[in-house]
Parts: sequence; structure tokens; C-alpha cells
Amino acid sequence: MKTITIILIILFLFVSCLFSFLIIKKIFQKEPSQSEVIIEEDAVTPPEELTPDEEEEDKILPEDITKIEIYLDGDKNNGIFLGEAVYGLSSKEAFLIYGDKAADSGYVLVWDNEEYTFEPGSTHYLYVYTYIPKYGWDYTRTKIQVPGEPGNAENIKMSVDSLRQNEVIKEDKKKELRISGWAADFNVTDSTGIDKVEIYLNGPKGFGKLLGEAKYGLERQDVADAFGNPNYLNSGYSFTYDASSFEPGSLHSFYVYPLSLKGEYQLIKVNIIMEGEEKESNTISSVEAKFGNGKIEIIGWVVNKNITEEGKPRSLDIEYSTKKIVFVSNKTGNEDIFSMNLDGSELTQLTDHPGMDTYPSVSPNGEKIVYTSDIDGSWQLVLMNWDGTEKVQITNNHERNGYPTWSFDSRYIFFEMYIDGDWELYRIDSDGSNVKRLTFNPNADDWHPYSHPFQCKVFYESGTIGHEDIYIMDCDGENIKKVSENNRRKRVPAISIDAKLIAFMGYEGNNRNIFTMDNNGENIQKLTDNPENCGHPDISPDNAYITYEGLVNGQNEIFIMNIDGSNQTQLTNIPGHDWDPVFMYQMSQ
Repeated sequence: MKTITIILIILFLFVSCLFSFLIIKKIFQKEPSQSEVIIEEDAVTPPEELTPDEEEEDKILPEDITKIEIYLDGDKNNGIFLGEAVYGLSSKEAFLIYGDKAADSGYVLVWDNEEYTFEPGSTHYLYVYTYIPKYGWDYTRTKIQVPGEPGNAENIKMSVDSLRQNEVIKEDKKKELRISGWAADFNVTDSTGIDKVEIYLNGPKGFGKLLGEAKYGLERQDVADAFGNPNYLNSGYSFTYDASSFEPGSLHSFYVYPLSLKGEYQLIKVNIIMEGEEKESNTISSVEAKFGNGKIEIIGWVVNKNITEEGKPRSLDIEYSTKKIVFVSNKTGNEDIFSMNLDGSELTQLTDHPGMDTYPSVSPNGEKIVYTSDIDGSWQLVLMNWDGTEKVQITNNHERNGYPTWSFDSRYIFFEMYIDGDWELYRIDSDGSNVKRLTFNPNADDWHPYSHPFQCKVFYESGTIGHEDIYIMDCDGENIKKVSENNRRKRVPAISIDAKLIAFMGYEGNNRNIFTMDNNGENIQKLTDNPENCGHPDISPDNAYITYEGLVNGQNEIFIMNIDGSNQTQLTNIPGHDWDPVFMYQMSQ
């Protein structure tokens, strides 16, 4: 009996253990709740696959711009790092130039400055570095101006004699580049009044790299004689700098500061360009700086240059806030550049240089004018704002440089140079660097260029006297083609904003008038019939008008007419001759 009881107890315990095990197993194998399912799936489910189009949009290509860094008054090694810009913003300006492919090429950087004090009116340089995986880092250098009047002491007079503005520095001068001149405080008569002369590179005092102090007190008998004060005899200074590390074709600025014994200062900024061809940038960019409330807002756009060979034809429906004509007049007895409204009102003198100022050309956005100026007996290209301020000489050679025209994106300026006995065409970056000869035609003149409105091409006039015609070539001088097979003598072309129409100065015997033709050289139309001659046409950016010069009783005057030749109206009637008119339109913001 006892044995049976023990067996039953053992069986009961075994059954109980087995039942308990089955219950526990059932509990751990139960279906998870909805929230438990989500958590589990999130942990193990791979990311949702993209469609081929979505995958392409999400992928960064080797030619994409991936990063923009901005430095002030120096490159990566010497400049002040302002930060990394936000890139990929909408840019109306880039879109108007290049179309959809550049619509999102804008960038912005707000620099909250607490350390540096900007002098009113001071000139600085922004170095915008762009990173493209395929090419690496690349930079562009842009001048910016602080609002206000500079604090230069007018009583301190000075010069830089050893360097001309935008002088090309030859290889043999790099190692020992000399910056020399004289300086004196004219409020002081018993000495030069100057304590020292400091030299800075690529930025003003406190921003650019301090190169050192010049040797001051050198003998300058010419200065003492010129100002009739023997105490200015030792007003000379000299500084030698090793510029051998500067890249070929690169542009640099020396800021020369004479400091008086009273702590006042004067400044001359001299730009130099190193001999040779600069490494071509992989980007095209625009930059603007806005100062205020202790901050600098830097905005602009940048695109890979591979998309810049052809831009976007400008719409004819764009609204313009400013519509003017810029032209040359000798009403003052000297050739100067003026502007006026389309009805001839608000005549404004833009230049007053004692030499000849002529051949104005307005940038596509209407903000800049480049022109030819006779400086020390040599024609040079000078750049200024549309209102005549901030004039900067961008060429410096012994040849005659004339008749400039802007590329459609303001990257280049094409111009003519008289060299080797005739006129040839050249190209220069709009900052004055990288001069490149485009034509080599010893048997005829190549001149009067006019840039294509949305392609990297340039129209121009070529031929011997009496046999001139209109040609077109790529902006590197390749693929030269004659536009028209008509044998009429055709000179000084101007192209409509949609590139469909060419206006030119055409000849009938010795009489010249304004004609138009289609861009293939066909459908030639005579628009004027002036027995005293007309010339130098230009077509307005809205394709509405043509302006030109015409003789009236032996005197050149500026005219305007509708693009079909109707409603011809004389705009000027002032003393002297008026000629070389071009339109200046500025888009509404």
C-alpha cells in the first residue's frame, strides 16, 4: 500500500511539472501585440527601396558642388575664415543667366562679427572656396566695399612709383618684387612727418597679412624740389617682397600705409597680376556682401563651369527699373562718358578724366560699365559702376586696347588690341586677369566685338578696308564662321537679346546707314536713310529699340528708333559731337 502511494505521488509530481512546462511554453510563444510587431519590424526591416529616379536625385554626383567655404582678405592659408555657406538656395540671377540648371545654385553665409572693426569706405576681398569631388577645392576672389567714407588723412601725400596698377609681374621680378615711392605729411614743414610705412597683402590694416615695414627715409630730391621743401628730401620708402610663391596669372593687392607721427594714415592699394595663365577655375560665381548690425551677410550663387557654355535666352517680359543710354560726348571739350534717359532727359556726366574716355559697354545686369581711357598716352580698359563711381583700370600695357564687350554672364570682357600692325581680338577676365589673344589675322583687322547674349561666343567685324564683314567665333577663338554671304560692306555688329537679329552699319558707296539682318545673314533690311551717315547701333535688352549715332548738319547726335526702324527720334542737341551709344537696363529687384 505504502509503495503504491509513493508511486502515485511521483506520477502526480511528474504530470504537474509537465503541465507547468507546457503552460510556460505557451506563454512565451503567444502572438505579439500590434505595438510589439511594429517595434520588431522597425528593428529588422531594411530601408524602403528608392525608384531609379528618386535614387538619382538623392545621389551626389562627382561634378556636384558639395561645400562652400568663405575667407576674408586672404586665401585658406592667410585669410580670415568666415564659415561654411548654406548652398542649394534659389537664385533668380543665376536662373535668368543659365536657366533651370542653375536655379538652385544660391548660397548664403551670415558672419556674426565681434572681433574685427571695419573702417568706413575700406576695400576688402572675399575668397569663395568651392568643393567639387571631381576637381577638389577651387576659389574665386571678389572685391567688396564697406559703406561710408574712408578715414584717410588728406594732409598725407604719397605715391607708389615702382608698380603700375594691374601691372603684370614678369618671372624675373617675382623673387625681389619692389614696392617703393614717397610719403610726407604736408601739415608738417620741418620734417616729413611720417613715422613708418606698413605693407599689407590682400587686405587692409588689421585684416590682410602684414608683410612688414618698408625702409623709410630714403633720399627723394625730386619730391623736395617739386614741393619746394628741403625737409621732404628723405621722404622715400622701399620694400622688397618675395612673390615667387604666387601662382601664375593670380591677382594680388598690396595695401601701402604711411603712418604719421600723429597716428594719422594714408593708403594706396596696388593690384598686380602674375605673369602666366592662371589655373582655370572650375566654377562661375557671383557674390555680394551686406554690412549691418555688426554682421556681414554674404549672398551669391555658384555653378559648375561645365554648364556655363550656354545660358538661358532672356525673357522679353522682364521688368526693368532703370532704362538709360550711355554714350560719348565732347561737349566739355574733352571726350567723356555720359548717361541719359531714353527721352534724352537727366543728362549725367560719368567720367572727367583729362584724357579720352570712349567706347562704353554695359554689363548684362546694368550695374557696371567698361570703357576705353587714354592713360598716359596708351588706351587702357577701365571699369566703373553704372553711376560713374569706383573706377578701376583693368589693363596695363603699351598697346591700344579698345571697344570692349561683356560676355553674357559677365565672366569675360572681349576687346580689340592694336598689335603687330593691325587690330586683333583678345579676352580678359572681368577682374583684369588672364589676358588671352583670340585672333591671329595679319592680313586684316579683327575688331568691334559684340558678345552673344546667351552663348560663349562673340560676333565681330573682320576684313580689309572696304571689304569688312561680320563673323562669329567661340569665346576661345575657335570655330570662326562668316555670318553672311551677302557681299554688302557690313561693320560694327550689335545682337538682339534673343540672338535672332543683327543690327549693323552698312554701306552704299561711301554712305553708311543702319541695317538689320537675321542671325543667318539673310533678310537684310535698311532702317535709316541719312545722307550724312549713321553708325554704331545697339539693340535694347527688351528688343524694343535701336539707338545709334547720326550726323545732323555735320555734327554727330544720338538717336533712338523702334526696332523696325519706325519713329526715329533725335535725343541730343548739345554742343560738340555725341557718339557710341549703348543701352543700360537694370532689372527690378
